[in-house]
Amino acid sequence: MRRYFFLTNLALIISMPLLGQNDEPPSFEDTIAVYEDLFEIKEPLNLTLKFSVKELQKTKYKEEYLPAVMTCHVNDNFEVTHEVRVRARGEIRKKICIAPMFWVNIRHAGIEAEDLNDVIKLKVVQRCKSSNTYEYYVLREYLVYQIWNLLSPYSFNTRLVKLKIIDTGRKNKEKEDWAFIIEPEAMMVERNNSMSIKSDKLSLKTVNKEWMDRVAFFSYMVGQADYSVTGRHNLKILTSKEYSSTGFIPVPYDFDYCGLVDAEYAEPGDNLGVESVTERYYMGACRSEEVYRKTIEWLASYQDEIRDLVLSFEYMEESEKQDFLKYIESYYKESETKAFLDRRITPTCR
Repeated sequence: MRRYFFLTNLALIISMPLLGQNDEPPSFEDTIAVYEDLFEIKEPLNLTLKFSVKELQKTKYKEEYLPAVMTCHVNDNFEVTHEVRVRARGEIRKKICIAPMFWVNIRHAGIEAEDLNDVIKLKVVQRCKSSNTYEYYVLREYLVYQIWNLLSPYSFNTRLVKLKIIDTGRKNKEKEDWAFIIEPEAMMVERNNSMSIKSDKLSLKTVNKEWMDRVAFFSYMVGQADYSVTGRHNLKILTSKEYSSTGFIPVPYDFDYCGLVDAEYAEPGDNLGVESVTERYYMGACRSEEVYRKTIEWLASYQDEIRDLVLSFEYMEESEKQDFLKYIESYYKESETKAFLDRRITPTCR
C-alpha cells in the first residue's frame, strides 16, 4: 500500500519548487500520508479553505454545495491542495451564526488516504460569531468530545484544526481561527465493527442498559440534556456486525448545548423546568441504587484522567481550563453526597 501511495504522488513531488540549501526537504511520510490516520494524530491540522463565505451565508438554507479549495500545510516547505466543495449545516446554528457551520465534501477531491476512500464529507465546527467568547465555545466543545472519547470506544474521534479561511466573496479577506473536524459516522461505525441503526422508534428500554447509563451520567456531568434515544436526537445507535449480547449502543454527539460549553445561545428544553443549561438535569432510565452506584463508580474512576486531559490541553488559557474543570468537579462533589440519588437522579429518571 505504501508503494502505491508513492507512485500516485510521484508527479506531485516532482512538481514541487526547488528548495534552498538550508531548507529541509519534506519527508517520505509527509508526501504520502498527509491525510492518513487523520483522526489518530493529536497535533492540530493546519488547513486553509478558500471559498466565498458571503455566498455560503446567502445559500445556507439551501442544500447546495459551493466550490472551494482546501490546502493542508504540512510544514514550511510542503503543502497539498485539493478542490473540494462546502455547504452550510446545523439547523439551529444556521439561524444564529454569522459564520455557519459547514460540511467539506471531499468525494471527488482526489485525496489519497485509505481511511477516507469511502468518505463523502467532513463535518467542520468553527467559531459561530466574531466574539472571542465563541472561540472558547469551540475549544470547550472539542474537549467534551475528547472526554467521551476517553470514556468509551463508542465515540466520535475529533481533530483540532488551525483553520484559515480566505473569503473570495470579500476580496480574499483572511480569517484564522480554531476549529475541529468530526470523524464521519461511517468511519466510527467501521472502527467499532458495527452497523448504524436508523430506526427512530427505539427507547431507553431497548438499548444496552450499561452503556445507556454511562451516557446518561456522562451527560449529567457535562450538563447535556439535549438528547433522546427516540428520534436519535444527538445520539447515534450502533449494533455489532457479528453476534453479540451488547445489543444497541448509544453514541452521543453535538455538545454545544451542554452546560460545560455554556454557549450564550443555548437554552434548556421547555419541559425540563430549569432556567439554564448549566443546571444539571438527569435524563437516564430509572434503576436500582446498586446499579446507579456502579455507574457512579465507573465515572469516578476516570476523574484524574479527565483532569489531566483538560490541564494538558495547551490551546486553552489557564483560567478557561480552571473554569472548565470547576464545572466537572462540582459533579464529582455532588455525586459523593448521600442525598445525591434522592435529590438529583431519581426525581427525573424515566
